[in-house]
Amino acid sequence: MIEKSLKVLVVEDNPGDVLLVQEMLRSASEDRIQLFSVNRISRAGGLLDEMSVDAILLDLGLPDSNGLETLRNIHEVCEETPIIVLSSQEDEQLAVTALQVGAQDFLVKGTFNGHILIRSIFYAIKRKEMDSKLFYMAYHDPLTGLSNRKHFHEHLLHSIAWSERAAQKFAVIFFDLDNFKKINDTYGHLAGDHLLRQVSDRIRRVVRKVDTVARMGGDEFAIILNNLANFSYVAHMARKIRKYLCRPYTVESTLLEIDFSMGISLYPLDGRSESDLVRKADRAMYQAKASGAKRFHFYNNEMDDRETSRQNVRADFKNAIKNNELCLHYQPIISLRTHEIMSVEALVRWRHPRRGFLFPGDFLTEIMGTELIVSLGDFVFESVFSCLSRWKSQGILIPVSVNVDLMQMKQPDFYKKILRLMARYPDVPPHLLEIEILETTSAEDFPNLREVLDSLHGLGVSLSIDDFGTGYSSLSYLKKIPFDTLKIDQSFVISMLENRENLAIIESISSLARIFGRNVVAEGMEKMSYSPMLMAMGCEMAQGYAISKPLPPEEFIDWRSLWLERDHSEGVLPGSNIAELSILLTQISHLSWIQKIISMAEKVDDSFSSIPEEEGLERSPVEGWYSNEGVSLYGDIPTFERLSSTHRESVDLVREVFRRIREKNKNATRYYSRHLLLQKDSLLALYGALQKDALFHSIMRGKLEKA
Repeated sequence: MIEKSLKVLVVEDNPGDVLLVQEMLRSASEDRIQLFSVNRISRAGGLLDEMSVDAILLDLGLPDSNGLETLRNIHEVCEETPIIVLSSQEDEQLAVTALQVGAQDFLVKGTFNGHILIRSIFYAIKRKEMDSKLFYMAYHDPLTGLSNRKHFHEHLLHSIAWSERAAQKFAVIFFDLDNFKKINDTYGHLAGDHLLRQVSDRIRRVVRKVDTVARMGGDEFAIILNNLANFSYVAHMARKIRKYLCRPYTVESTLLEIDFSMGISLYPLDGRSESDLVRKADRAMYQAKASGAKRFHFYNNEMDDRETSRQNVRADFKNAIKNNELCLHYQPIISLRTHEIMSVEALVRWRHPRRGFLFPGDFLTEIMGTELIVSLGDFVFESVFSCLSRWKSQGILIPVSVNVDLMQMKQPDFYKKILRLMARYPDVPPHLLEIEILETTSAEDFPNLREVLDSLHGLGVSLSIDDFGTGYSSLSYLKKIPFDTLKIDQSFVISMLENRENLAIIESISSLARIFGRNVVAEGMEKMSYSPMLMAMGCEMAQGYAISKPLPPEEFIDWRSLWLERDHSEGVLPGSNIAELSILLTQISHLSWIQKIISMAEKVDDSFSSIPEEEGLERSPVEGWYSNEGVSLYGDIPTFERLSSTHRESVDLVREVFRRIREKNKNATRYYSRHLLLQKDSLLALYGALQKDALFHSIMRGKLEKA
């Protein structure tokens, strides 16, 4: 009956009933069900955070929850998982209500055997799959697959309720295609549908997973931007959405350029009710359409307030440079392996006469797109060259990186300004200047971008991409433009232990940098003890508050002296589970080794002259872990044996790759390297499974020790 191995969680406080369920499954000769058990609803939530299960057997009477409230609590935690209630009382009304609340079946203890239980689990899973399909059909637009109007309104009510409890902000964006009727009239409705699907695909790619996207009907769409720390992000996202959506579309071999009118309402500034937020976003969209301007509009009242504030900031900023209110702070970037100070990043600060000490996030968005950003750039470059000159006179040669806005580089005299500064400060070597541009900076926005960057690089100036991983750089973009460094966006580094996907992103960016011969810097390093993990992933430079906050020039020199005298030996990650960290570091070393082999194999040419000589690359760097620490800690876990076997297979594949290289057989080399690439995914899944199993064994051992 059961075609695959299933994980079933029993939430039951009676050990006898748990044993009875185990015995029922055993007597039914069903060994493809892996059973887990907890005796509290709170423990069930913790376990479900760590692993997914295929079904839940739930007793309604638990020490920390009783009756239908138990079902509601567990359903809220995992509403996609089928639930079978195991009740000690035969109550028809209770059974009906339980099914209405979210259970897929209701069994009375003592009235079923193993075969009935297995059948109930199987049917519950099938019913849940069918319910999910029906739900999808009821709540999604059939053309685009986005949420429909009904689903959008339910999401909006949920966002209001959650944001009210958590004191969070969110935004509602309405937009539609300008002159969409003309496209339908000219090319037909099938072409219009094709265009709408392309628009939907682009929206999905640009928003985050926590956001909601819906097609409201026709050519009208809506987005809920959830969990906002501040409203400045909304404007950033609106610009980003417009940037993605306004690129040309290909419809029936015809290139179409379209534009959008976009309106935005903000919670709670523009209202706390569903109707207020929808009405105001819709009104703002039509105001944008009526204005004829190709841009987005916030709801009018808020827009008026923001515009007033923006004008005030701009008016104040015009005098900021003249009144000596701006200054630069410098944040160091170090080598994680040697702890050498590799460079510093210059970051602007504003000593505002009324508002106090301001960070870039407090004013940069208000001056973006104006001549003020050019004036700010001129100030920063002048200050950096002056600082480099002073430091050089003290015998300190540290490169300084400067963030450059696209509008600065578009200025016809940008390159000449750099030349004039070099002439005015002849004692400053060009290689001490590094220019950073955002990954979202595109040649589409500035056709002469590569020419300008090539000219700067020709002078000896270093170039880097900031916030890498958040934009859309193509491989050709990295290959054509002479970047020296990729800076991994801090959002991936700060939460790399909480989000395994971030680890994969960091490792992938590091591998990409290695392939292209670029340096890589991890921004946002909050703990020095992240060093071993970052280095294991191939990232050997870092920047962040664990090293130092941005400092004024004089304080930086004092910090540098202390840093050079400091003992930099560090321990493992504080507060981390040692066993889990052991698996994680082994995973990183193993997969990084495989990636090196794959990258090497892809570089094979017909002459085999381009293969790098790396001593010891053929040997697995984690062989010792598998034969010592790994088997000692996890030898009794079945997953470890499967992982160990797959590790041996990867070693054999690597040997085959090297054997084919020695034979100078390019096709066979790439054949085995691609098999190795496929196995990399299997290893990633097995390492993740071992982490979960190790955690479960640790929990169970803890229970036995307490017992």
